[in-house]
Amino acid sequence: MTRIPRVWIWGLLVFCFTVVDLQEATEGECCSDAQETPNEQELQDVELEAACPELSGQIIGGRPSSVNRHPYQVSMVLNGNSFCGGFIISRDYVLTAAHCVQNVSPTGVRLRVGSTRRDSGGRIVRVSNVTVHAQYGQPQFDNDIAALRLVQPLTFNTNIRPIRLPQRGQAVPLVRLTVTGWGLTAPRGRRIPRTMMEAQVPVVPHWLCRLSYGDALTTNMFCGGHFLIGGVSSCQGDSGGPAVFRGTAFGIVSFARGCALPLSPTVFTNTAALRDWITDNTGV
Repeated sequence: MTRIPRVWIWGLLVFCFTVVDLQEATEGECCSDAQETPNEQELQDVELEAACPELSGQIIGGRPSSVNRHPYQVSMVLNGNSFCGGFIISRDYVLTAAHCVQNVSPTGVRLRVGSTRRDSGGRIVRVSNVTVHAQYGQPQFDNDIAALRLVQPLTFNTNIRPIRLPQRGQAVPLVRLTVTGWGLTAPRGRRIPRTMMEAQVPVVPHWLCRLSYGDALTTNMFCGGHFLIGGVSSCQGDSGGPAVFRGTAFGIVSFARGCALPLSPTVFTNTAALRDWITDNTGV
C-alpha cells in the first residue's frame, strides 16, 4: 500500500475532523412514530449464515432507524432470505447494485417495501425485469448498478415514496451522507439486525480515496467513511442501498476492503455519473 507522507497525514486529520455536517436538522432527529420506532425486542439479531449466506456488504457505527425517515428504502429477498437493499425511484422502478442481481431471475426476487423490519410489515412486491448495466465489472466493480422493473406500480403513502436522483454529472457534495440498510452492525460479525439501521458517512475526496484503491476507483465511483480512523461504514447486507443527502440519492453501496477499516472507505456507485443510463433504462 502507498505510504502517506507525514505532512499529508496532519492535513488529512484536519480534514476528517472538520468536515461540516450540512444535514438538515430533521435528518439528525430520531423518528417520532411510535409504531415504527424500534424497541429492544425488534433489535434481536439472527445468524447471518443461516439467514442470508450470499451476503457481501453492512452498517457499522450507525443507529436504529425507521421507514418513516427513509420511505424509499427496500429490502431485497431471494429464496426467502434478505440479501441486499435497494431504493425506490418511481412507481415502477427500484435501483440496486448490479452485483446483487447479476444472473438472478426476476421471478426469484421479491422486494419488501414500506417496512422498518426486513422480515415483516409493509408489503411484498414482485419484479418483472432485471436490467444490469452492460459494462458492469469492466473494469472490476465499475458500473455497479441495476434497475428492477416492478410487476405492478407502487401506491405511494407515508412509508412508500421515491427518492430524487442528482442531475447528470452533478458533483457529490463533501458532506455526510446517510446510508441505510439491514447489513451487519459489527466488523467480522455474523448476525444481521431485523430493524433498519442508518449511519452518517462523510464523503472522501476522490484523490484521497485513490490512495487506497488506486486505478480500481473509476469516475463512476466515490468513497465515504472516516478515511484515517474507520469506524463508520456500510458493509455486508447493505449493498444496493442508497447514500443520501437532503433527499437525493447520490450513491449506491457497492464494495469496500473489509468494513469500517482505516484507509479502506466504502465505495459507492455514483448515480450522477450514470444518470443517462438510469434515464435510458427507467425513464426517470
